[in-house]
Amino acid sequence: MARAIEQPPVGRVIRQAPFERSPAKWRTLCRDGVDDGRSPAVRKQAMLRQSTDGLSAPCDGRGLRRIQFCRATIFLFARGAKALRKALYMQFKIVPAITPRYWVSIMIASICGANMGDFISDVLKLSDSGGLLMLALIFAVIVLANQWSRRGNEALYWLAILVVRAAATNLADLGIGRMHLDYITVSACLAALLIAILALRRASSLQPVTCGLPRTNGLYWLAMLTAGTLGTVVGDGIGHVIHPITVGVPISAIIATGAVAFILRQKTRLDMASAEAASYWAAIVAIRTWGTNFGDIAAFFLSLPVSMMLSGLLLAGTLIVWREPSNPIIPAAT
Repeated sequence: MARAIEQPPVGRVIRQAPFERSPAKWRTLCRDGVDDGRSPAVRKQAMLRQSTDGLSAPCDGRGLRRIQFCRATIFLFARGAKALRKALYMQFKIVPAITPRYWVSIMIASICGANMGDFISDVLKLSDSGGLLMLALIFAVIVLANQWSRRGNEALYWLAILVVRAAATNLADLGIGRMHLDYITVSACLAALLIAILALRRASSLQPVTCGLPRTNGLYWLAMLTAGTLGTVVGDGIGHVIHPITVGVPISAIIATGAVAFILRQKTRLDMASAEAASYWAAIVAIRTWGTNFGDIAAFFLSLPVSMMLSGLLLAGTLIVWREPSNPIIPAAT
């Protein structure tokens, strides 16, 4: 009786000869169970043609995964570009009018923000990059809260001011302390960057709101961050150049106080209510310098956490108690 020939199980193929042991040859046999007789070069060209047509690679699907990865990357870049464009034109729904109340509040916020930036690095022991990432997330939450709010709230603007001021402190520390750059070089680069941002704002034809802030879009906050960083670098530079530092910081504070008083006086005399005017941003830089020095002095005498808490309470009290019926909060124009 003839012995029955055993058939291999379905889905499995027996390797038949040594010349079929190349990886490409074996994967083809495992898939099809037969050898189509094509040479490896012809088979490779067919596989590439199928991959470019959006089909999966014949061997293990790696071609499909590459195509999906490329499509996902392009999609993410497109979404990111759209989100960036939207962020550049994003604006807060409620902004304060530029009045004495605004300038007093911005000065207090400068002290509180400077202490907040030092608190993140000195007390929370976060690195400059880690602190900046945390502040960026907080700022994103504030922006989303403003967008989701039906009417908006002035408090969101001042919270954003505090976050940006703290981020400016960390950026200045990153450039001077970690990267070991000199004060003059950093100040010159920041001044040039601020001028470029303001020129871009003017070229974008975003008209300011009468007697109030302009549209608080992405370029506005970028300019505010740059001006805050510049003020911090200037304040620290003057305070550290004059030795000892316990004498240099008070002298820097006196110089900054004179600069703020002069700029605000000129601004009032010339009736420059527009935040697009150069005097507005010059005053912001001077106030950031002033806040850096007085924040350091307050932290020296009161401790950093106490100074931050007291300045924050003072800012909240000023905004709540100081009301101006004749100059109400101005909604940003759409």
